[in-house]
Amino acid sequence: MSPGKSLLCQDPETGALKLVETIRSAPKSGEVEIEVAAASVNPIDVQRALGYGRKLLSLLGAGEFPMVLGNDFAGTISAVGDGVTSYNIGDQVFGAKKPSRAGTHSSHVCVKAAPESLAMVPDGTDLKTIAALPYSFTTMWLAVRGAGLTKENAPGKNVLIHGAAGGLGSFAIQMLSDWGAEVTAIAFPKDHDHCVELGTSKAVDLSSTPFDELAGLFDATLNFATWDHDQQLLGCLRENALGHATTVHPLLRTFDESGLIKGAVKTFLCKRASRKALPEGVKNYQWTIFQPNANALSELVRLLHKGQAKLEVGLEVPLSDGRSAFDHIEARKAGRAVLIP
Repeated sequence: MSPGKSLLCQDPETGALKLVETIRSAPKSGEVEIEVAAASVNPIDVQRALGYGRKLLSLLGAGEFPMVLGNDFAGTISAVGDGVTSYNIGDQVFGAKKPSRAGTHSSHVCVKAAPESLAMVPDGTDLKTIAALPYSFTTMWLAVRGAGLTKENAPGKNVLIHGAAGGLGSFAIQMLSDWGAEVTAIAFPKDHDHCVELGTSKAVDLSSTPFDELAGLFDATLNFATWDHDQQLLGCLRENALGHATTVHPLLRTFDESGLIKGAVKTFLCKRASRKALPEGVKNYQWTIFQPNANALSELVRLLHKGQAKLEVGLEVPLSDGRSAFDHIEARKAGRAVLIP
């Protein structure tokens, strides 16, 4: 078996990255090995490279340095472990791994051959493009479900999305519009046309339409922008609304700053205060964190077959130039960055 290569994140003080040769190991029972064609760099990768979330993720075996980052991948199955019958060598697949120290910024990666982690690439889909989708789409899907929205109850519901022009927001507009919801997007004016193209019913700018003008109007609210606005978004819910979910909560930061025990207490108290701020009759409130999900990946495949679930790729670079990809995301330049082993 030929050696592989990985982009190793060496230490949290500098976030230094180094391309290293690695020894490939055969997939375990129930796993497949994938020859990676492309793997994306997400904002969480940039943060984790600098130690963000280290204390809590260490409980999952995903916080110790050095580590290989990355969750998303697309590529071709190069080996199959015992017990795997759903996939064969040569199949083109994509998906996302749970956080670990053996991420997808590698030439080869082993993944469970399970529906929450792996799916066949739809015919005619570019591997470089699809590699940027699963992590962000799954995180968005989990937030939507956390707010109480389903494909069945979404038709006609008024949904407010903060951070609508970003990756998660763009996915949410496309999916919820397809589900029949009426979506209002909070975004900068320069992004309003883009949000409308994706399917939003209305786009607003907080400088001209402040939160108090949106109070009590919505069945669900989603925060993909900033924790600083989370309380105001709760006020945008009507009584007996479905609920609210946020992906920009302080969970990992709280544990980093306060340790495991104090962090748990502070998190509990913060969540309790937010739940008390919910309008009467609202039951769903969630701080969303990524984890692979079979229903999310299935919904992504469904939308891809319809020509939806689009996300811009702003940079493609070889694995050896991984620093450029991380810098692209850290500078908040347009589009995801994709690494090509």
